[in-house]
Amino acid sequence: MPHFFFSCTSKEENGFRNIEDYYYPLSDLQDGKVYEYGPVHEEGDPPIYWYYRSVLKDGNAYLVGMSYNPAFNPDQFVREERVSNGMLLNDFYVYETDTEGKSQQIRADIVAANVFPFKVKPLGSVLLSSLHWRPLGDSSTITLVRNRQYDSDTTIVFEGKNVPAVKFNTRELVDQEEEGHLELEFGGTEVYAKRLGLVYFKKDVSGQRRIEYRLKAVYSMEAFEQKFKEKLELGDLEE
Repeated sequence: MPHFFFSCTSKEENGFRNIEDYYYPLSDLQDGKVYEYGPVHEEGDPPIYWYYRSVLKDGNAYLVGMSYNPAFNPDQFVREERVSNGMLLNDFYVYETDTEGKSQQIRADIVAANVFPFKVKPLGSVLLSSLHWRPLGDSSTITLVRNRQYDSDTTIVFEGKNVPAVKFNTRELVDQEEEGHLELEFGGTEVYAKRLGLVYFKKDVSGQRRIEYRLKAVYSMEAFEQKFKEKLELGDLEE
């Protein structure tokens, strides 16, 4: 199996700091792991599961991920590419159920592919992600725009240990266009921990409701299947 060798440093260069170590650790994900996120306050909110695996292909490193709904059916699929200054989104799919009850994969058009920066400085430049897709059997178009801006260093507690982390401010816009626009705009926060990746996120949806999740556990696939008695459908992750 090919191995990943990345040289990361936290030293500052021209006021910028390298935070690659705070994204999902590609060198630790070659066999794949399941990340379980649980709600912080709203106990009625369902858990979120993401399966991540790193892939080395033609000399390029990729992170592929699949999210699952509470019934352990695929919900989203992403493929990201590691480049010299960050992670770029190559593919994004959503899953919807058609009129026959079958799950269908819908590919999004990626307008701005930025996902995560490796070099940052406090309240520096804003990283833009933007994509859009058409829901099944619908004439509307959904556009998702997300801005990320590095804010500061912090610390989180995971499995009883203090882990260094970095905090980002986020701004998101969801626009559904069909003979007019239905827009939802909300601010939020993301926290990424060293050698873990995303460990916390919060979204204030139009000032009406807060969506807030925290990383609860990280499993090997074998440990996940033993605990939940479920086998996840991997689909494109196996390519």
